[in-house]
Amino acid sequence: MSGDTINSDTSLQVFINKVKGLYQKHKYITYKEPAIGPDRSLDQNSLFHVWLTEYAAHLLCKDKREVTPGEVAGMKRATKGRYYAYSGADFMVHVVTDPKTGRQKKDYTSSKNWKRGQMYAVLEWLQMEGANDGVLLEAKGEYAKLKRQQAA
Repeated sequence: MSGDTINSDTSLQVFINKVKGLYQKHKYITYKEPAIGPDRSLDQNSLFHVWLTEYAAHLLCKDKREVTPGEVAGMKRATKGRYYAYSGADFMVHVVTDPKTGRQKKDYTSSKNWKRGQMYAVLEWLQMEGANDGVLLEAKGEYAKLKRQQAA
């Protein structure tokens, strides 16, 4: 049941009802062992997008709930460009080929395809960049757990 977080009586009841409905319809359900605790509540890619929204809100002087999808997309593209210029990391770019014309161009890769260590490096850099621009990007979830493990 990926994407379900149970952190209240209400969310527990919603989850139970969802499982009951699935079972009644299919009579067979398989799901992975759940992740327990707040460290697993936010994976690195989700945190990256939360931070991009918070950072964009800071730069645009608006509440993060007012940041548009286009502004987040612009922040994501700009961040990837700045990180690539900073690091020269090969994983940040790939060649996109138009199958019909054969034309190719370089573009930035999707953050969902970055490996854990690559994402960690980007998050470390983004947190420093944010601090330099006066925004505190709070470490949480999987990233915070990896950061604590590295410090130990």
